[in-house]
Amino acid sequence: MFKATPKLLLVPAIALALTLGGCSSEGASAGAGGATGAVANSHLTQILKTKTIKIAVSADSPGYGVMTSSGEHEGFDIDVANALGASLGAKVEFVTATNESRIPLLQTDKADAVIATFTASDARAQVVDMSEPYAASSTVFMVPAGSQIGSYADLDGKSVATSRGSVGEQILKATFPNAKIAGFNTTADSIQALKSGKVDALIENNAIIGGLVKSEPSAFQVLKGDPIRPALFSIGVKQGDQTWVNYINNFIRNYTISGQNEASLQKWFGLDLPPFLAH
Repeated sequence: MFKATPKLLLVPAIALALTLGGCSSEGASAGAGGATGAVANSHLTQILKTKTIKIAVSADSPGYGVMTSSGEHEGFDIDVANALGASLGAKVEFVTATNESRIPLLQTDKADAVIATFTASDARAQVVDMSEPYAASSTVFMVPAGSQIGSYADLDGKSVATSRGSVGEQILKATFPNAKIAGFNTTADSIQALKSGKVDALIENNAIIGGLVKSEPSAFQVLKGDPIRPALFSIGVKQGDQTWVNYINNFIRNYTISGQNEASLQKWFGLDLPPFLAH
């Protein structure tokens, strides 16, 4: 009969101890040394380490993001960006973005996040990650006061200014195929095209157009018709960084609950936060 000796019993005991010791050591290392793996490579980890966050914003979207004559950024999205930086104890470095450059800035790590009227479309969500929404809008048309264009049907054959790569451009192609699309690189260029009479109409989100009509009621008017394609604005980040997305979602919830989100919306547009975003 086989008889176990103390030495033989000691071998598996030592092996088990070494195995457990390795696991404990690895766990302790992860706990003591901080983030490992995906967390270590997250934008969140790097921001906390460098105390700097690069945020892509618009510089020509009235109310949302503009650059003043003194070189300062201001607007609703800028308030969100500054609050995000403050929540991380990080200095915000603004990166000026156009509609077309927003996604490439994320994909090339030139920006940690995009906060620039970034509509959470399915197409965009296939190439970058999107946060929970922090704002909402719809799309409308603006025409000169006294324009002969009185309805959506009147847009056939008319030139309509829009920013390249924008939701407005997508809507014109899909819903108003007989309108003549006049694409511009920036929102400011689109607005100027209408002001100078180079185009017959402008398509933009309701907040921007509402602000323009409010500031110049004798010059412009909103084209009558139902708002088109209600949309949600999200913060965009590079695809695959779930740790960073989780943090931003938590930030948005706290930013909204604190009342800062609606206060900023009131400040820039005189609007209330939609009920479905206020909870």
